[in-house]
Amino acid sequence: MSFIGQFPARLDSKNRVFMPAGFRRILQQSGQQTLVVRKDYFEDCLVVYPSSRWEEEVASVRARLNRFDGNQQMVYRKLVSEAQEVQLDGSGRILLPKQMLERVGIDQDVLFVGMEQTIEIWASKTAGQENGEAFLNDDEFAESLKRFMTE
Repeated sequence: MSFIGQFPARLDSKNRVFMPAGFRRILQQSGQQTLVVRKDYFEDCLVVYPSSRWEEEVASVRARLNRFDGNQQMVYRKLVSEAQEVQLDGSGRILLPKQMLERVGIDQDVLFVGMEQTIEIWASKTAGQENGEAFLNDDEFAESLKRFMTE
C-alpha cells in the first residue's frame, strides 16, 4: 500500500468524512475495511493506519519494550489505549471519534495527506500555508532535502 497526495475534505454533522477515492481504492483492493486511528505522536493531526499496518507498528513497539518496566508499560498502554478502530463504510466514509477531533483541533474542513503506509488527517487551518508551521514551503523543503541527502 502506498498512499500519496493531499486531498481536502469536509466532515458532515455526524463527524463522518469521505476517504479520498484513490485511498479508498487502495484500501478496498487490499481488503482493508478496518482502520485504526490515533493522534500523531508529535503533531496535532490524526493518523489512519490500515489494520495490518497498525498491527506491525504495535508489534514493533512491543518487541522493544520490557513488560517488567513500569514506565515502558505506561508508554505501551498510552499507545494502544488511545487508538480506536473505525470502519470504512459502504459509501467510503469513516466516522472519526469526537474526542480525537477535538484533541487535534479539527472542526469541519480537513486535509488528507498520504504518508505512504499511513494517512494523516489535518485540520485545514493547521495545514494551511498561511501559518507555514505544519508543512515546509518549497524553499525550506529544498534546503532540508539537500542537507539530509548530503550528510
